[in-house]
Amino acid sequence: MAENNTIHDVQFEIKWEGKPSGLIQRFLTKIHLNFTTYQITKDELIIKKGFFRQNTNTVELYMLKDPDMTISLYQKLLKIGTVSVMVDSKGNSTRAGQRIYLKNIYNCEKVRKLLRDLIEDDVMERRITYFDSV
Repeated sequence: MAENNTIHDVQFEIKWEGKPSGLIQRFLTKIHLNFTTYQITKDELIIKKGFFRQNTNTVELYMLKDPDMTISLYQKLLKIGTVSVMVDSKGNSTRAGQRIYLKNIYNCEKVRKLLRDLIEDDVMERRITYFDSV
């Protein structure tokens, strides 16, 4: 009797997806050579990079805190910005205490707000409580 070892399609809803859109990245996107993609789902922040060797980094949203946004003069002219988020230092992650950057993205204000709301929803859903040390 043969076993059926197929993996069923994993369904996850992408809430937002984008690529870096600086001057060089816009050119690379036009010629289909921009291989960096940012995705936000209900549960994860996903960063995919590379062509010959694709590297996918994921971080659970409940491990993230303090989404911030910066817009330089260069970015302001191109109507883009950078969203950064801190990986919670109390987690077991090797990235604990580091910042993750979504660089040169369109609608960075909306993406920061979406990320903040999804982090809050994920924390509430998992019933995680944080105690800040004074």
